[in-house]
Amino acid sequence: MKKIFTAILILPFLVSCGEWLDVQPKTSVEEEDLFSREYGFKDALTGFYVKMGKPELYGQVTTYYYLDMLAGIYDVAPEVYTWSSIYAYDGNYQGTVNSIYSSMYNVIANINNFLKFVDQNRSVITTPDYYETMKGEALGLRAFLHFDLLRLFGPIYKDNPQGAAVPYRTKFDNVATPILPASGVLDLVIADLLEAEELLDGHDSEIFNYDDSADPFTEMRQMRMNVWAVRAMLARAYCYKGDEASKAEALKYAKSVIECEHFALAPNGRRDASQPPFWGEEVIFGLYIYDYYRIVDELFKNASYSYLLSAYSSNVSTWFPQNDDRYWFFSEYRESGNSPISVSVKYDQDRYSSARDSYSPMNTQPLIRLPEMYYIAAECEPDPATAVSYLDEVIFSRTGRSSSTVTAGFDQTDSRQIYGVYTGQTVRVNELYREYFKEFYGEGQLFFFYKRFGFTAFPNPIDDTMDPAAYQMPLPDDEYTYGNNN
Repeated sequence: MKKIFTAILILPFLVSCGEWLDVQPKTSVEEEDLFSREYGFKDALTGFYVKMGKPELYGQVTTYYYLDMLAGIYDVAPEVYTWSSIYAYDGNYQGTVNSIYSSMYNVIANINNFLKFVDQNRSVITTPDYYETMKGEALGLRAFLHFDLLRLFGPIYKDNPQGAAVPYRTKFDNVATPILPASGVLDLVIADLLEAEELLDGHDSEIFNYDDSADPFTEMRQMRMNVWAVRAMLARAYCYKGDEASKAEALKYAKSVIECEHFALAPNGRRDASQPPFWGEEVIFGLYIYDYYRIVDELFKNASYSYLLSAYSSNVSTWFPQNDDRYWFFSEYRESGNSPISVSVKYDQDRYSSARDSYSPMNTQPLIRLPEMYYIAAECEPDPATAVSYLDEVIFSRTGRSSSTVTAGFDQTDSRQIYGVYTGQTVRVNELYREYFKEFYGEGQLFFFYKRFGFTAFPNPIDDTMDPAAYQMPLPDDEYTYGNNN
């Protein structure tokens, strides 16, 4: 965590965001100059999102690529010949794991520097609501990144909340930060989110569409850590904590997002190439990634058969009923002598319009979507019938099915096989599992679901029993060499 940088915008009309972000300051004078003007804070804040959208983070590795490989949703992936090898965190994938860790803390370091100056130089931020919005966004992003670090590098929380997890960095310095227990990290995540909510409440513009009459910094708030994204993160974090009081808080926050009327479930009937997948109106928080096709097409379109990120078509037919709109967001590829494979088209940028008159998810990587709030509500609602009603709202929007999900033995161990596997989970959890699998295919959320409940078996292509130790990525060696891990 010694490598830190400050995002600096130089000649924005000549270079793209991705190019200016990696320009590094030569002296502290440049850094102080950046934060001596209001627009410098705007540029630095934008830089956090650009960096998060790089392929080593949410632009590839921690969404549809490595995280979903770990969740077993693919049969074919580049240079994967033995699927058990993907769990070789200190072997084949050590570089990938270490890069996730260092890249996230790199962004966190920049956020902490920003937070230092946003208070130190508050007087230069003169536009009404900017200070509260900027600081709220930065705190929300710091919590978001630490939460994912906890979910990756921490223990299975329900089994060992006091187990060693990760440092929680709140200062921009080179002083080693102790590795905290998982519960300590989660408490700090929640504290940052609550402070962010207080700052953003009443100051965030809550403009979730293109508005040519609005300040560009305040429109399209779903592409930034807005107040509702913070509340959605609070629902995630409290749900992760899992005790009854926390589940009540998670339910409260999930319902507030569901009922806020800024977002809506997509209507049933998106089943052909002219219909984009379920993004757009469902995105609570996402990243804009310039020319995203240059990243995603290499895995989903331009590769040869054995390099396409894909699943066997026979498996897709098992996982996704044909009356479910989500079944239709796959393209099939055939090669003589090989089984047909199906590739998700969620990231096919050709399906999206670039029109500004209505929100289009072109160049968007969603990180929080509305269905997750329904699933959290279904998980945390104590009454089975009410819980099922949240699940059924999403299912209806995807299938048109109006019949109710089963509630018999809802919180007892399920005797049914789910996708050919006895999970050992309750009926409630298995019903949620089927939805998480179908809804977040290619979005990096399924591995976290498995880990949270400690699944020891899940389908394809990992046929062996899942070792619980494989849910916790090891910290890089440098953390133990140079960090404060006493």
